[in-house]
Amino acid sequence: MRFFISSNIKNNKPLYITIVLFLFAMLLFWGNNWLLYHFKYGLTYKAMYSYFFTDPEFPEKIALPQLLEDMHVQFFLMVMFFLVITSIFIHKRVNEHIKYFLITSTFTVGFLDVVSGLPIYFLSEKFIYLKLFSFYAFQIFTGLMLLITLKLYLSREKEEPPERPLLYTLVFIFVTSAPLFVLLNFFLFFVKFGFLPSSVAEYYLGNPEKFMRPKSIHGIIEVVSPHFVAMGVYLFTLIHFSFFTNLRRKVLWSSIVILSALIDNLSGLIIRFGGEPFAILKIASFLVLNLSMLYLCFVTTRSLLKHRAKEVILL
Repeated sequence: MRFFISSNIKNNKPLYITIVLFLFAMLLFWGNNWLLYHFKYGLTYKAMYSYFFTDPEFPEKIALPQLLEDMHVQFFLMVMFFLVITSIFIHKRVNEHIKYFLITSTFTVGFLDVVSGLPIYFLSEKFIYLKLFSFYAFQIFTGLMLLITLKLYLSREKEEPPERPLLYTLVFIFVTSAPLFVLLNFFLFFVKFGFLPSSVAEYYLGNPEKFMRPKSIHGIIEVVSPHFVAMGVYLFTLIHFSFFTNLRRKVLWSSIVILSALIDNLSGLIIRFGGEPFAILKIASFLVLNLSMLYLCFVTTRSLLKHRAKEVILL
């Protein structure tokens, strides 16, 4: 998190080289987003219609669990990409109003891109236009910030220290978006597993009467493995921000969040080997994780709104 507060990145050669290489990596990620979107959703109304409804003549909606799973992944990538890019961009000497406009507009259209799948699914296919617009706008805004920031660090331009209100804005956006992420988690969990131990066990162990096969060990590990990284990065960021507030028993809360995330992630394997009695472990760890995340969001948001945070983001 050093680049959040340091205004002398160019004078720190290891950090400077790291930031420049990181920005080029993010530029590749930005370009890959176009390809990913093209192959997954499509970049036109007709192509995206096929993703949601398969066939214009015989429309059949995409499975809701699949839609929510895609939104879940997209939300994580959007928020983390937004956070790291804007945290470096704010060192650019640009009018503050332009910075606020780019930051707030980028998050708004990124958020709309993620959630617009729900009105498309439940209300009308016309919301496909909203999803297309928000994706193009998000790519344009993030691309602009990337190019501006690269120009800063590849030229003789001088950096400027990030203003405290801008730092608060970035943290505020992150912690207020986290409850929406939690809400999406609950929705996905309900649709995918249900909140009964029997339905959770059935998902992993199968049910011959319903012609459901047990989940393969390989399939479960394929889900567990990337979640270790994704959950770790997301939760580390949330915990990191909450540590600079007046939160009590910080070690306890960070332990609860991390341990419940580990158990939630591994519980599928535990159920697969241990049987139905461990289904309650999946439900309990999921509830503890998401409710504790909500509490950390509440504490951090309250601290920011009251301007009682300590020297934010010094690490």
